[in-house]
Amino acid sequence: MGTGQRGGVGAALAPHVVLATGGFGQVFGQTTNPYVSTGDGVALAMRAGADIADLEFVQFHPTVMWLGPLAQGQQPLVSEAVRGEGAFLRDIGGERFMEAEHPMADLAPRDVVAKAIMRRMRASESGHVWLDGRHLGADLWISRFPTILDSCRSRGIDPVTDLIPVAPAQHYVSGGVRTDHWGRASIPGLYACGEVACTGVHGANRLASNSLLEGLVFAGRIGEVLARSEAVVREPVRGRDEAGLLPHSVRRTMQQTMDEHVGVLRSRASLEAAENELWSLADTAGARPSTEDWETTNIHALACVLARHALLREETRGSHWREDFPERDDARWQTRLVTSIDENGALHTRTEPIGGPT
Repeated sequence: MGTGQRGGVGAALAPHVVLATGGFGQVFGQTTNPYVSTGDGVALAMRAGADIADLEFVQFHPTVMWLGPLAQGQQPLVSEAVRGEGAFLRDIGGERFMEAEHPMADLAPRDVVAKAIMRRMRASESGHVWLDGRHLGADLWISRFPTILDSCRSRGIDPVTDLIPVAPAQHYVSGGVRTDHWGRASIPGLYACGEVACTGVHGANRLASNSLLEGLVFAGRIGEVLARSEAVVREPVRGRDEAGLLPHSVRRTMQQTMDEHVGVLRSRASLEAAENELWSLADTAGARPSTEDWETTNIHALACVLARHALLREETRGSHWREDFPERDDARWQTRLVTSIDENGALHTRTEPIGGPT
């Protein structure tokens, strides 16, 4: 908002605001999300006092083309459909390993494959594993996967003759601005749909492609609500001043911290290390009012909440995996974590029963 304003940030008053700004994959360095997926809508809502929920439930796609440890921005996904046609994974030494991990081997669920890859990478101290589709032949690659084939070849890899380096990368976040089943956030007049929202319909682990249905359903429901709502103009929420901005120079450091400590495999030690590193960046000087610095500030705010939620949830559930708490704990954790920020900028996290507002 605020096109033409100083620093690209301004204000526009409206009786209703609908957020449809997408997710925040750029909290991580290794992600399939575009460079602009910086969580601006979630951070904006949080600063306005809205409830944010379920940020710990982050999906990682197991086979994203590995472009090196310093890769940034959107990274190319190698669909599981390639494994569906018969491609399989090998570790850095060339050994197949998924047959020992799951009865479905290379066709196991995404989170199972991602965890297996990360464990194998850790054991071999490598940055990736290999996806082997050489036996599929040129005709199948050309007819079934022309986009993936072109993406690989543009980077000097020919899947017909070469192994493809792959590693897990962030793909989707089930959490966001907490809404009811009509897209209404906890602040009157604020609505959210799509990946910016936490509607609860995905539970702890979204099924593939259900996010498209969610976006369509909740956009329609919000439209119904707005069509019968009165246009009541409310007092604007006081915004954050420029003193809270972080310079975009710390963005890469934050992403590396999240990749290393808050990725597929999590533990108390890794999450506490992440929190310490993130908070050490909070007072970094040198920011100026600009799109890049606002995006970096938003990434930092959401990274802090994500790490806090992941540390508090002492169990494994859905896409949240704790190495030190490897089992689901329904007795303690059939709840959701909800965070809000007070007028002084302090974060407060509480638990709510599963179900929440309807």
